[in-house]
Amino acid sequence: MRIRADLDPATFADTFACEGVVQIPVFLEPIDATAAGDLLEGISSWAIVAPDEKNETLVITNEAIRKFGDAAVRQFLQSALKRASRGFSFIHLSYPMQDEYARDPSPPVHALTELVQSRAFLDFGAQVIGVPHVAGVRAQASNYRPGDFLTLHDDKHGRDTRLAAFTLGFTQGWRPDWGGQLLFHDAEGQIERGLLPGFNVLTLFRVPRPHSVAPVAAYAAAKRLSVTGWLIDEPGAP
Repeated sequence: MRIRADLDPATFADTFACEGVVQIPVFLEPIDATAAGDLLEGISSWAIVAPDEKNETLVITNEAIRKFGDAAVRQFLQSALKRASRGFSFIHLSYPMQDEYARDPSPPVHALTELVQSRAFLDFGAQVIGVPHVAGVRAQASNYRPGDFLTLHDDKHGRDTRLAAFTLGFTQGWRPDWGGQLLFHDAEGQIERGLLPGFNVLTLFRVPRPHSVAPVAAYAAAKRLSVTGWLIDEPGAP
């Protein structure tokens, strides 16, 4: 997987500095972006993720569904849905790229994992967001189905030092009325900007920043696929 050779991160740094968010179209070499999209389409081990009562992420794998039963899973997801009316909640599919890579790096999808963990990706991100060094990344693949959502939050975190958030989109043929937009909000909750899911587009935005993902419409006829995560600093990083 290769970042497009003629991309200059300095081209996007001023926009990020002024607006706190920037989109970089045609981020990967087109042939690699097509391959990456196919790899995400081929993931068979997506897990449902949703927060519990303490806002800890619960990962519901196929094994968990078999163990606890469909009824228990539906009850838990209904609880997560109800919490969305009061505050932070989410429901969507996720694939833990880095955890799976640590277990077995051989599946082809980990070409994407290696890309986002590479110095080329981290150094590109560092130049865009205007920091001298990015130490690492936290990343996962995301798949939003009809009805899936992510409510308002700002990505602050108690353990990681998050320098910026990113999404690398691999969503094709998305219509605006299908929902799923990445929405940025002001202090009063008004929508400042909405970004349509796209293909081979890298979005970087400053953390903390209030944002949400609009619910995907019941009639959406494509997969909202992306790699999402954070560029992070670490104690003692150079």
